[in-house]
Amino acid sequence: MKETENRPLKGCAVEGRNVTPVECRCPECGHVLEMFSDERDIMCPQCGKAVTMEVCGLGRS
Repeated sequence: MKETENRPLKGCAVEGRNVTPVECRCPECGHVLEMFSDERDIMCPQCGKAVTMEVCGLGRS
């Protein structure tokens, strides 16, 4: 077995980052969406509207 095969997920996309899930509703159709804190926007799979992190209200109560 090679030495590189024993290392834990080196180069993984989330290595060293604190990414948290954010749940919100699409403002167009109300579909429940899940974004991650490192995403700027996603597209609603139900209606196709672009939903930004600002619309989801990250950091607001």
